[in-house]
Amino acid sequence: MLKILLLSALIGISLAAYAADPDSSLSKPADSLCADAFLLPKAEQYGLHPGEINRPELLLLFEQWRGTPYRYGGHTERGIDCSGFVNVLLGRVYATAIPGGSASIYNQTQRISREELQEGDLVFFKIRKNRVSHVGMYLSNGKFMHATVHGGVMISDLSEAYYR
Repeated sequence: MLKILLLSALIGISLAAYAADPDSSLSKPADSLCADAFLLPKAEQYGLHPGEINRPELLLLFEQWRGTPYRYGGHTERGIDCSGFVNVLLGRVYATAIPGGSASIYNQTQRISREELQEGDLVFFKIRKNRVSHVGMYLSNGKFMHATVHGGVMISDLSEAYYR
């Protein structure tokens, strides 16, 4: 119980620090403690390369939203869809938004190759028919986070057959 409360407090401190100064990085002493004690083990748990994590807030937000159920058109912790989750991430970490669903977001972005993917880039999928119907945010090492119909908010791998 104490461990969970401490973890929640560290997440709250980091998110509050980010909200107060969104241009800051997690290089301050309290944030470094949080990064060392929480983020690096979490990065390893999810198969990410810790050295490639430039915006640790992404993992903090993932932990806050992880398992949130899918709800078409949703944008709250009671239920969220893929484009809503991407916009939460874009807003809280990058202070930007791209309105619309996954196909609309796709039409407002610039294409890059898979080899060029970097943390924070959006990844799109044509799951139904021949149109873009899903979006997630790339992390590192082939992993991306997204909101799925059957698992809610989760981290998946681009090499999984379903996403290739």
